[in-house]
Amino acid sequence: MTVDFEQRDEFLKMSLFEPSICFQCGTCTATCPWSELLETPMAVRKMIHQAQLGVMPKELLWFCTTCKMCEERCPREVGIVKSLLAMRKIAFKKREIPTEFERMLWNVLEQGNPFGDSQSMRENWARNLDVKDAKKGVDVLLYVGCSVSYDPRLQKIARSLSTILDSSDISFGILGRNEICCGDSVRSTGENAFLETLIEENVRNFKSTGAKKIITISPHCFDMFIDLYKNYGLETEVVHYTQLISELLSNNSIMMPNKLNKVVTYHDPCYLGRYHGIYDEPRNILEGIKGLDFVEMKDSKENSLCCGGGGGRMWLETEPDHRFSDIRVKQSSEVGAEIMLTACPYCIQNFEDSSKVTGTNMEVKDLSEIVAQAIGCSVE
Repeated sequence: MTVDFEQRDEFLKMSLFEPSICFQCGTCTATCPWSELLETPMAVRKMIHQAQLGVMPKELLWFCTTCKMCEERCPREVGIVKSLLAMRKIAFKKREIPTEFERMLWNVLEQGNPFGDSQSMRENWARNLDVKDAKKGVDVLLYVGCSVSYDPRLQKIARSLSTILDSSDISFGILGRNEICCGDSVRSTGENAFLETLIEENVRNFKSTGAKKIITISPHCFDMFIDLYKNYGLETEVVHYTQLISELLSNNSIMMPNKLNKVVTYHDPCYLGRYHGIYDEPRNILEGIKGLDFVEMKDSKENSLCCGGGGGRMWLETEPDHRFSDIRVKQSSEVGAEIMLTACPYCIQNFEDSSKVTGTNMEVKDLSEIVAQAIGCSVE
């Protein structure tokens, strides 16, 4: 194999030299969830080795869900996801990306969201709710995100969270039609220049509200703000809503008097758990709900199986027998759960689809929805 020194140096620089400490043990390949479903395993070790030689892999580059399971097990703590995203940046420069990503990027550019829906519809979820315009001055900015803003099913999450915040007397608001994509999907394509433009515009919008805290619904948005936005001047505290609700319950700022006699399980989203170690807060919330019988699935916390939606996979077609979400829904059914709970919009969408396909008919809810029900302020 001929070494492309120029491309090798570009890769190492983009990946912050993370692959330099890889000693090719192969643990990443052995632990990748795709290895259980693909005829040809997701050879992560081979991909990194090729990139170290300046040869960018193509076949499986877009399969990765960036779930970070490989990093969780890596004995050298190599930044494998950073390495893969560096490969995608190079692929984008060479115009070697899936056509589905091209359409998604144009939608974000023209309408501020990956779906291409009108920006004027972004605040429709808040109809009949007394939600403030954050630009008029609030203590807390609720960043809703694209999927929750536009998908009718996911809009219930924003409505539930809004009623929870109202019950705690927190001064919060939204950007409404001025909110734009956080850039997570853009990052997955390797389009770095446009990503920087999005981040800079979002940082300006956030600062204009004067908010002291930003609450996110999607763990992917949370990760973007924590991981990248600080490099572009965002100094505002960022929390995921599960962290906030857990805190509100601990200091008795909200109460959950309703008894819910249900058996539930909880799925740890990759970008909340493995990325940021948020495992206890969701469980603390569930422990505070009267009548709930909480059971853990086979794979939980740091071993949680990805739903399959990260790394841009939400925009790519996945073969019916290659869906992680099918496995996960079956696991929830195996432990006798009546409701499968999670705290990520991508997970909700994938699990609800799998519930129908697998025939388990598992009820899937976001954690905010069951909290709102326990408080007595659930919405449709």
